[in-house]
Amino acid sequence: MHLLRAFLLFSLCAVTGLAVAAELEVITLKYRSAEQVIPVIRPLLAPGGSVSGMQNQLILRTTSANLKDLRKVLASLDTLPRRLMISVRQDAETANAQSGAELSGSVGSSSPQGRQGVAARIYESRGATGDRITQQLQVLEGNPAYIHVGQSVPVTARTLTRTVNGLVVTDSVDYRDLATGFEVVPRVSGERVFVDISPRREIPVGGRGGADVQRVVTSASGRLGEWFELGGSARDESLGDSGLLIGAAGLRKENHRIWVKVEELK
Repeated sequence: MHLLRAFLLFSLCAVTGLAVAAELEVITLKYRSAEQVIPVIRPLLAPGGSVSGMQNQLILRTTSANLKDLRKVLASLDTLPRRLMISVRQDAETANAQSGAELSGSVGSSSPQGRQGVAARIYESRGATGDRITQQLQVLEGNPAYIHVGQSVPVTARTLTRTVNGLVVTDSVDYRDLATGFEVVPRVSGERVFVDISPRREIPVGGRGGADVQRVVTSASGRLGEWFELGGSARDESLGDSGLLIGAAGLRKENHRIWVKVEELK
């Protein structure tokens, strides 16, 4: 009990001491917004300190010593934002491999006149296709930006309505918006860049409103001026075949990769 009272008394004195020593400071930022610098400043506050603000006004309440240190940090943060070029590359590769043996023809009677031959063919085929989409966007460091390019594809729907005269079939056409692009917030520290990014790729397939969709939401970092991978996906699919086949086998492999590069514009 005595230890508990001593701990509570010490905590109260610490809080009271901070309240007495704390200073309230309003700082006007020149190039950055309060929303951009608050996430960096908050972990550096002295215990019990607080930071808030809006637009270009930053409100700090902390000790004088901590305030002095935070001003040095703000001096390095509140600089003219760099102009950046963001490049996003989305690759899609498909490889098909198929092999087997095919028999054709028929067998008749056992007599030489009625006998027909049987033809056999052993085959193996391979093919590969690739698709690459690269988009670029200029943005100021620390600011959000996005680019979306796409199309509207028709989607046909059929509705059956029961009436007194029987079923009535009604066809209607709607449109589905498909887009390829990305949203990004870049931040630079020295020669490294940090990005909060969400690329998307939507390609129409099948001709009936279907789409091949790939979306990623992630945070990543890399070196300025160099490509670095955000992620991707891979899928293996067994393929069927028709005809009189012996030992037929087929495989489709799909690989999707997303890369990003951030360059500083002078």
